[in-house]
This record gives sequence, C-alpha cells and structure tokens, in this order.
Amino acid sequence: MEKPKFFYKKTFVNKDNKKDALVINKPLTIQTSNLRHVIWETTTFFFLLMLYIVYRVVLIRIARRLFSSNKLQNKRIQIMNAFDTVFRFLDKHEKGSISRIDLIDLSIRNLQAKRTRSLVTIGGMTIGIAAIVFLVSIGYGLQQLVIARVASLDELKQADISSQLGSKIKINDKALNNFKQIPNVTSVYPVISVVGTVNYHNSVSNMAVYGVQSDYLKNASIQLINGKLFTNNQIARLLPVETRTQEQTAVLGASTKMQQQNGNLSIGAFIQQIQFTLSPVGWVRVHKEPTANSPVIGYTRRTEGVEEGEELWGGQYLSNDSLGKAGKDARGIWYGKWIKAPLLLWKKQLCNPATQGDCEQGDYMVMRDTDGHQIQKEGYFAASNASLTGTSLTKGQVLGASTNALADSSTQKTLGTQTSSGGTIPFIDIASLSAQTKTPKAKIVSLGGNSQKQAVVNVAMLNILGIKQQNAIGQTFNVSFTATGDLLNNASQNIQSRPAVYTIVGVIAGNKTPVFYVPFIDLRSMGLTNYSQARVVVNHKDALAKVREQIASEGFVTQSVADTVAQINSVFSTVTTLLALLGFVALAVASLGMFNTLTVSLLERTREVGLMKAMGMRSEEVKELFLTESLIMTIFGGLSGLLLGFLAGQLLSLILSFFSVIHGLGFVNVSYIPILFILIIIGISLTVGFVTGIYPARRATRISALNALRYE
Repeated sequence: MEKPKFFYKKTFVNKDNKKDALVINKPLTIQTSNLRHVIWETTTFFFLLMLYIVYRVVLIRIARRLFSSNKLQNKRIQIMNAFDTVFRFLDKHEKGSISRIDLIDLSIRNLQAKRTRSLVTIGGMTIGIAAIVFLVSIGYGLQQLVIARVASLDELKQADISSQLGSKIKINDKALNNFKQIPNVTSVYPVISVVGTVNYHNSVSNMAVYGVQSDYLKNASIQLINGKLFTNNQIARLLPVETRTQEQTAVLGASTKMQQQNGNLSIGAFIQQIQFTLSPVGWVRVHKEPTANSPVIGYTRRTEGVEEGEELWGGQYLSNDSLGKAGKDARGIWYGKWIKAPLLLWKKQLCNPATQGDCEQGDYMVMRDTDGHQIQKEGYFAASNASLTGTSLTKGQVLGASTNALADSSTQKTLGTQTSSGGTIPFIDIASLSAQTKTPKAKIVSLGGNSQKQAVVNVAMLNILGIKQQNAIGQTFNVSFTATGDLLNNASQNIQSRPAVYTIVGVIAGNKTPVFYVPFIDLRSMGLTNYSQARVVVNHKDALAKVREQIASEGFVTQSVADTVAQINSVFSTVTTLLALLGFVALAVASLGMFNTLTVSLLERTREVGLMKAMGMRSEEVKELFLTESLIMTIFGGLSGLLLGFLAGQLLSLILSFFSVIHGLGFVNVSYIPILFILIIIGISLTVGFVTGIYPARRATRISALNALRYE
C-alpha cells in the first residue's frame, strides 16, 4: 500500500479576472525551520512546566510558611522575580493570545477540580512507566553484575596473543618488539608456560607454572589473599661489556689474542651468531656497512627483550673497551667488532613530543613506511654499544675459521686444522661436537644465577600440598621445570631444570586448578628462546579491536575477555528488549485509560468550551489547553513511574543482598538505570501525552460556541 501524499492548492487569476484553483501534484514537505520550531516549542514547554511546578509547590506553598521573617520574605521575593524572568524568556507568545503560564495554570486547576479522576489517571500512567523502568533496570542491573564478575575495566584493555597450532610463527623477542610498535599499545608482557614437578614432604605433584613479570600480575586483576607479589620485571640476564671477551673465550675456546693472529680478517667476516641487548642509555648509529665512515641509515635504541644478530669483523673505531680494535691481520691492519641485525629505525630531527606522536625526546622521529609501520631494516653498529646475552655456533664456524677448514670433521680430533691459506688456528674441538653429536631428547640444565626462586601460588595448590592459607607465606618446596621444544629453536628437544627450592611469597584466589607463578627470568634462564604467549595492554578499550586486527594479520591468534563481555551484552540486550515489551503492555493499558479520561472530560466540559470560545479564546488555544492537561498528567506519571520503578529495583536488591550476605557473597545490586534510559522514559511520557491528547484536543476545536452553550 502506498503512503498517502499531501497536496496543496494554488489559486491564480485568469484572463476573465476569475479565480481558479489548480491542484499541484507536488508533495508538501515539512521545512527544516518548522521542525526546529516544533522541537523548540516542545522543549521549552517541558522546562516551563517543570519550573512552574517548582514555583507553585516550593516557593508559593512551602516557602510562604517557612520564610516568615521580613529578611527571608525579601529573599523569597527575589527568587520569585528570578523565576518571572525565566518565565518571560520561555513564554514568548503572540500579542493578544493566551500565555503558556496561564494555560498551565488553568490546566492544573481543571485537573484539581476532578482530583480523584486525575489521580487515578496519573496512577495508571505511573504503574505503566514503573513497570517498564523496573523490568528494564533489572535487565541492565544483571548485565552490569555479570560483567563486573567476569572482567574489570583494565581487563577490557588487554588481549592474550598465542601462536596458531602447527604454525612456524613463534612469539619471541622480535615479535614482542613488533607488538610494541603498534599504535595505542602501551605494554607487552611475555609469558612462559611449563610443567612443574613439585616435591613437598616427599609428595610429588605435577602442575602448571607460569613465568611472568611482576607488572603482568598487577595488570591481571589477580585477587591477592595473603602475602605479596614478587617485584621482579627482568626479562634477560645481561653480561657486562668488560667481561664479554672472557665469556666468549669460555664458550668458544678461543681468546682475543688468538683472533688477532688470524691472517684472514676482512670487512664483513663472520664471527658468530649472538643474542644481545643495546645499551640502555643513548641512541646508536646504524650504518649501511660495518665501517665508521659508511653512510648512516638511521638511529636505533634499546627495545624490550633480547635481539638476535651476527657478530662480524669491520673497520676499527674509537671505544672505551677493546672492541674497537679487537683484531689485527698479517699486514698489521686493525679491525673492530660490529653487529649485524634487523633494527627499528628513527631519524634525527628536531620535533615536539606534545604535538607529534612519533617524536622521541625532541630529537628523533620514527621512520615509517607507506603502510604506517615503523621501518625495520638490517644494518650495522659498533659492538661496544651492546651487551652480549648469549652466543650460538653454526656448523663449521669457529671464530675466523672458514667452512672449508672444518669440512672433514671426522679427522678433527686434534687441536689444529688447516685453513685455506695454509695457516693453523688453535681451537678446542667444539665445532665438531656440535656438528656430529646427536641432541638428547631431554636436556638437564640449572637455573641461572639471577633466578629469584619466589612463587605466588593459588589456593588449589595449597590444598594439594596440604598447606593452610594462614601459614603458607615463607613455606618452601622443591620444584623442577620441564619445557617442551616449542619454547626452543629445536622442536625435538625438551629441557628439564634441576630441582630448586622455591619460597612462597603470596597466595591468590583460585581453588579449581593448581597453578603458581614464578618470575619470568627464572624460566628464561633455562635457555628458552620462544614464549608460550604474550599479553598486550592498550591505552583505551575502544582501541583493542584495531590492535587485535593488526596482530592477527601477522599470523597470531588473540583472545580477550572483551569477547566474553560482547557475548554477555548481546544476550542481555535481547533480555532487556523482552522485558521492555512486557512493560509496554502495562503502559498501553494506562494510555487507553488516559485517552478515555480526556474524552469523557471533553464531553463533560462542552459548555465550558463554548463559554471560553464565546469569551474570545481561539480554537487553537482550546486545543493547546487539552494538550497541556494531557502532557501534565503524563509528565507527572512519568516522573512518578521513574521513582517507583527505581525504588522497586532497590527493594529487590536489598532482598537478594540479605541472602547473599548470609552466604558471604556481599551486597548484590541487580538494578541499574542509565541516564540515557531516563531521558528515553521522559520522551516516552511526552509522546504518550501528545498522542492520547491530540484527538480530544482536535475534537474540542470543532465544537461550535453556540451549540456548546445550548448543550445539556
């Protein structure tokens, strides 16, 4: 069925000076100015009505009795004058027409004349609105209650990252650095998950162990029952620069002096694979080649975690240690040690951190590609700017020896080997062992010397060990950790730590699955290179979805409590809608009662309408009078319904809280009314008043004054 169209007539004068009417087949549109006028009139009427009620009830009736002294009376008069000023501003009407204040006052008098009928009508409206408010507030209250139990506000800004099952993409230090560079990400916390074999009083149990930083526990909204959380945030053990040469000698079986005797040194010659961290102070120049006079492609600085790269021979440079002149060839030319690695780049440029988001310390700007990501490029920097955290040998590569020299590993049982130039380099036979010895399935290692050996345990673990909560702090137990190959570069290898004594420093909630947390550095010191998962924290919960999208595009899987909250909101949105529909049934009944009241009132006041018209009141003013009475009743009913629905919700919360407190669950509030919902209820009240009053009001305009005066 087509929607009805409204047409208008246009009158014109023809050649015979006779008026003709032509129907123009053009829909009549409502002008924007008219719509604004209607909205303004409705809004000002609502505020005018509220102010007038306050004026009548508070200032005229109550204040007249309370302000008996002359001084207080003068104060009351000043307040009344202020109200009059506001009334004049809101009550702008055409000259010769009745004012809104008079219409409101006359409407209130008419309602008071039929007080019982008016109270019954307002009561019906109150019950209808109260039913909607009560049912919807219960829906919102239960939604808030469930969400509060599931997640806190901080948890809505976090997401857990893990690798896809069977994927070769692992979470390591490089991945952590990439996560850190994503816009709106404030923190990234790696997590190592292993199996712990706990021995307590000759009772052995296996349970999950998580290696985390202290900040991870603080951001995880963990409920601490007793004790404290460990405070260690360390990620990797750093070796001082001054002890670096000795560390390399112990691992590789070669000294710097031996390296200096190598006659085959050259720019870019490979030394070894390393793990390193940059100096925590200052910025580091990144060169295109491993020489001090090669072009600078950017600047870099220390990032979270440990990085991997290659140690190479390069041009000599000035340094406070021996790394700038670490080797000399047969011709007497000195060489320095350089590191080659993929590095995040900045460019040196004056900038303002307050207005430029990519500005760092006022002197360096992030270098980004066309997609907006920070540029990560392979470059070279002086080894004196980094601290060595680990070394690894590739097959057939020992210090300056060439691959050809180690090709026949079966004959390398002595302390020397032939180089391509015929020289001899003394070395300990480690390369041949690493190339031929079969890796064991399970490797026994010791925890690092910087292990904290502290544990935060949950209640379920205490129950298994038979330790009381109040006596748990300070108790010790033996534990060994077993890590699978997923945490190592070699997937076929498992690592097991030697038993160590751990001290319980804190107890957290959780009585289902036994778990405990240890400092991240404890498990990392086992030689693990990959992580089980990571947690990212963003600066605002609205930015979490975009950050998760970007992480997922890199091949990782993300999970967040925000997904659960979204499902809860979806379910309760449906529940709230159904409850609101039930409430609208009561409101519909109340609306019919109001319509009936106004219609009967019109029939009873037919003579009154005729008299008002005979005295000069226009039909439009009569219509406004009936609409005002309708709006007054619905506004009173709406406000009363809001109050009654709120009190009913609070009463239900008190009843439920009585039982929850008995069971130790605390106070339960199942009623919640959002501000937006209050405004919607007020809007519904005004709409109901207008809809139910428009028919009696329009009917009143069609009453003839003469016929109305003769009406019995």
